[in-house]
Amino acid sequence: MTQTFWVIIPAAGVGQRMQANCPKQYLSLAGETILDRTIALFISHPLIAGVLVGVGQEDAYWPHSTWYNHALVKTFIGGEERSDTVQKGLRHLLSMPDINEHQAVLVHDAARPLLSQDALNRIMDHQSEHGAILAMPAKDTVKLQLAERPLVDATLDRSAIWLAQTPQKFPLSALLDALEKARLEGVSVTDECSAMEFIGWHPDLVIGESSNIKITLPEDLLIAEALFSYLSKSH
Repeated sequence: MTQTFWVIIPAAGVGQRMQANCPKQYLSLAGETILDRTIALFISHPLIAGVLVGVGQEDAYWPHSTWYNHALVKTFIGGEERSDTVQKGLRHLLSMPDINEHQAVLVHDAARPLLSQDALNRIMDHQSEHGAILAMPAKDTVKLQLAERPLVDATLDRSAIWLAQTPQKFPLSALLDALEKARLEGVSVTDECSAMEFIGWHPDLVIGESSNIKITLPEDLLIAEALFSYLSKSH
């Protein structure tokens, strides 16, 4: 039997660095919200069983989403931090019928709307006991900052540096266990992979794509608009 995947999209944040008048996932990208375009990446894929979106407690934008009443899209109330939202999403999945606690789940950033189907297939098809993440080898020279001052301490070997992307793929129960342990011990995790590293896992690095950017700053939206236009024409 072919394995199918649930996707968790944490979308409860407000995106303060975007300096916008609404949460960044609801900003427009080529006529649709960033979040709607992100969800659309998964909906038509035959191996996606469903998409679980973590929204804010007082999210007034979600009811206007294209996917608000879609059969494959479910929502839950997220937490204060990304890791809190992902934990809640994993528990929500476990409460659903026909969910195997050992099946792999994908976690994808709400603000990465340019993931290609090729990259999605690569992460889903990749087999690894310790899970896997999409990532890109660093191209720039990487500097280490001296203590807390903006001074260069050293130059890192970029051949060993990868820039993490999403989706990230891990077994449901193992990821939930890792996130809970990190929270209990006060360990800050910025993505799912860092939680798995905390419990001793060594996830595989699966080559991503430079176009799979995360929209964080105002200029990122301009770049995303240009990339979307280019990719739409090339296909």
